[in-house]
Amino acid sequence: MNTKLQILQGAGQIGGNIVLIEGKKSRLILDFGIPLTELDGNPTDLKLSDEKVKKYLPNIPDLYRNKQDKETLIFVSHAHPDHFGLLRYVDKSISICTMKVTKELIEKGSKLLYDNLFDDLNLVEIRETIHTPDFMVDGFPVDHSVAGSCAFRITDKKSKKDILYSGDLRTHGRSNIETELFVKYNTDPDYLILEGTTLSREETETKTEEDIENEMTEIFSDNKMSIVCCSPLNIDRIVSVHNACKRVNKTFVIDPYTAYILETFRGSDIPNYKSENIKVYCVPNSQSKKVFEDTDYMKFRYNRIDFDDIMATPENFVIKDNSKISEFITKRMSLDDINLVYSYWEGYLEDEKYRWHNYIDQLRQVHTSGHIAKSDLVKLVEDLKPKKIIPIHTLASEKFKEYFGDKVVELNKDNVLEIK
Repeated sequence: MNTKLQILQGAGQIGGNIVLIEGKKSRLILDFGIPLTELDGNPTDLKLSDEKVKKYLPNIPDLYRNKQDKETLIFVSHAHPDHFGLLRYVDKSISICTMKVTKELIEKGSKLLYDNLFDDLNLVEIRETIHTPDFMVDGFPVDHSVAGSCAFRITDKKSKKDILYSGDLRTHGRSNIETELFVKYNTDPDYLILEGTTLSREETETKTEEDIENEMTEIFSDNKMSIVCCSPLNIDRIVSVHNACKRVNKTFVIDPYTAYILETFRGSDIPNYKSENIKVYCVPNSQSKKVFEDTDYMKFRYNRIDFDDIMATPENFVIKDNSKISEFITKRMSLDDINLVYSYWEGYLEDEKYRWHNYIDQLRQVHTSGHIAKSDLVKLVEDLKPKKIIPIHTLASEKFKEYFGDKVVELNKDNVLEIK
């Protein structure tokens, strides 16, 4: 039997990646995500009904029962729900392999964000090459908007062919050296399954995180409070906000969940709850309650700031957005006295149910994509020199052929590529 490759989900859409690579005695599944369209404008909302979600599950019956027909491993590229959000349905005996940081983010996020939906997954840290009867798999860190992201190289033992899976990646973040090294060590693959998120967007100048830091510094220099809406999982962005605060001598106020995430990545170049110019506001919500249930994190209280202290001199603070604290602030202050800084993908704002949708006219949008720019995508392909390219995570598959010609092989759940 020749190895078979299918894109079960993720062709012709953004997110929800599920890739099947099946050999004679073993199968690999690359990512197991839920489409972004089902996240209701909130990138961390997985509280969805079974009926709404189960329609996206692949038709592989033994994935959901205790005994699989052949050895099965799932590989997760990073901790965004459009790449792991369906994992709660797979049988708990199946090993889910990922990088250490991604493993920790899914485990900790399960407790704080996802109603413990992912508590009992069989998560396995990738430390070296993983072997199955048919394949060898290696993980390579890459730059993306969430820490711990990786790409995979799969070697088919029978045909000796190499398949690269990019996951989500970029070349303009603070960890761009990781993407460069991934390319350096993986040239001339037989197949490249490549994300093309930005191909459906207008080409604009790509901002670096240093550009973001400079823009925020200029905004924060106003004699106003600033509220910044960004993901605490985007460590690059948190570093940019914190650095901008230091440059204008303002205090960055974070919630316990953000403090919890920063503590996970504690390092010399990453701020934490004890850093200069950081205070923790113990916002009264379910996430804070869950954090403080763990006595190890009661320490966050020792660097806390009270709401009245913030309101006494609001112009001295930059607030990491949280629905509760933003609600408290906007009840006490006019929006004219606040810089509202939005640092997510602007597409989320189109959803009228998304709470930031109501503030579109007041927002200062300061963002750069977690995905590789068009020009950088072309260069990446030139440097990797793949024999064939398989589009995924894109609304513009036709652009692949425009850029890469007859190297492109379009796959979906209805057609199968034999690796031979």
